[in-house]
Amino acid sequence: MNAVRRGIRNAFRNSMRTVGVVVILAVAIALSISMLIARDAVTNKINTVKASTGTTVSVSPKGFFGFNGGGTPLSMTTIDALLNLPNVTAVQESFSEELSSSKTSLTSPTPAGQLGSQFGNGGGFGASGSTTFVIPVRVIGTNSPGNAVVGGANGGGTEKLTSGVAFSPTSTADVAIVGSTLAAKNNLKVGSTFTAWNTKITVVGIFNAGSTFTDASVLMPLATVQKLADAPNEVTSATVIVNTIGNVSSVDTAVTKALGSSADVTSTQATTEAALSPLNSVKTISTYTLIGSVIGAAIILLLSMLMIVRERRREVGVLKALGAPNRSINSQFIAESTTFTILGAIVGFVVGIAISSPITSALVSASGGSTSSNTGGFVRRAGGFAPGGSGFSPPTGAFANRGSGAFHFGGFSNTITQIHTSAGWSTLFFALIAAVVIAALGSTVAAATIVRIRPAEVLRSE
Repeated sequence: MNAVRRGIRNAFRNSMRTVGVVVILAVAIALSISMLIARDAVTNKINTVKASTGTTVSVSPKGFFGFNGGGTPLSMTTIDALLNLPNVTAVQESFSEELSSSKTSLTSPTPAGQLGSQFGNGGGFGASGSTTFVIPVRVIGTNSPGNAVVGGANGGGTEKLTSGVAFSPTSTADVAIVGSTLAAKNNLKVGSTFTAWNTKITVVGIFNAGSTFTDASVLMPLATVQKLADAPNEVTSATVIVNTIGNVSSVDTAVTKALGSSADVTSTQATTEAALSPLNSVKTISTYTLIGSVIGAAIILLLSMLMIVRERRREVGVLKALGAPNRSINSQFIAESTTFTILGAIVGFVVGIAISSPITSALVSASGGSTSSNTGGFVRRAGGFAPGGSGFSPPTGAFANRGSGAFHFGGFSNTITQIHTSAGWSTLFFALIAAVVIAALGSTVAAATIVRIRPAEVLRSE
């Protein structure tokens, strides 16, 4: 204990040296901590995305192409049978309708604008006409409330209830969960009613999915929409949930074989892997930087302790001449190096946690800046490709009243780049172990140097 106390006091014998060593160690440890937190945050995001998005297979009617496509609704009985396929854990089904003002009392909050007017006149892009087109209200019947637009299927994230409750997946009641922008436009709240298909519908919840397009929609029980739309046993889209991302390819093949020519089947595996490649790059960068920072901190402490041992050769020689064992002297220098490391770790922990979030955001932006943009072109989704950008409005035409709920307008890439860092106890514990390893590495060579010091040679040179 005397050797340990003496080592701790020795760490403060030279204040300038102590401050210098602690500051340099703190910088290395702060970088290590920030990289460790960044790596954990990115790894968690990758695992979350793979678990919720990369393990799905999307199904839509054959030939469906957004709101401009054709196709025949799929049989619910056929889709339900997919649950019997190996590695399939669940099947989410939906039936969607676009209701005009003659079928509902609701008014869409989305202005038609130039694009909507073009679609409304049936001419597609570049068409013109004199009739004012009013965007229809989109009603989605689903057996998976809370996940009907999971992964940003309509430009936002999973719908989140801001008030009220969700209906049961097997409900047949005339109830609905209304998007926040649609609710605001029509002065709706929980308990309010509106009409659809000449039926009074009660609002049981309000949701927000972070997208103007999605939040202008209505979610209702699948059975209710099928009944009111006079479309029994019909679905316009389905999402097959696979147990692991490694089984997506085989399930994709099995679903395609089971449905034959009646459906288009696409998986999110390739899209997800491509979207996650920037995060994998960040994970690799943070891992190598973490290793380099730990090694750098160990080298810094090693050189500092070698310098300290050389300065105290006479003191070590005198202690050994007086009979002090090597174990006691080693303990003294190990205690000194540990003191430096702990002081550096305290400062490094605080700084590392503070800078972890901006560093992670910068790394993600730098790695994915060229791939995360999705304001133009086309995005692959269930049943085909949808134009990118938030200005797209639904057209009329073949199958116009039965959308699949499968459009994506950049929300997926935005979700991926939203990384939130946090320092959990496991992370801090790992960092503490790393600090102890640094102290051990930094004092090992110095201890070996102490053993080689001969008292007679030191005293003679003095």
